[in-house]
Amino acid sequence: MHHVRIASLVCGLWLCAGAATAANEGPSAGECFSTAFKAGDADAVAACYAEDGIIWFPGGPMAQGRQAIRDGFAHFFTEMTIQDVVLTDIGHVMGEGDTRTAWGTYEIRGTDKATGAEVVQRGRYTDVSKRIDGRWLYVVDHPSDDPAPSAAK
Repeated sequence: MHHVRIASLVCGLWLCAGAATAANEGPSAGECFSTAFKAGDADAVAACYAEDGIIWFPGGPMAQGRQAIRDGFAHFFTEMTIQDVVLTDIGHVMGEGDTRTAWGTYEIRGTDKATGAEVVQRGRYTDVSKRIDGRWLYVVDHPSDDPAPSAAK
């Protein structure tokens, strides 16, 4: 009887792990974004968003729809050569169906094309992604830059 319980427990855990793995198959929207952003490819970045996706650009306007999102990133990439981007997931929650909410921090390292100066942007993000046609895509993305350091007193 003890062996049956252990076998049942192992099978149950295996089924749960399989379901969790199936629910998380494929790269996340964040992984898609990081790869495309590092390449400085506005088309590939926009492809990480749902057709009707929304982003609030840090310190800038909201863009809705893949084309508007692409145009916003294309403008950014004309001014900056990207060296690296790191998204650090602080937490996430799987929603009903194929939705995921995530929050964390980001760091972008690049070079200003006009001045040659190294630029580091740090901030935080909250996003909602959804599995659409088998891919995780952002439906809402809200990154914001960290506040400027306080002046020394």
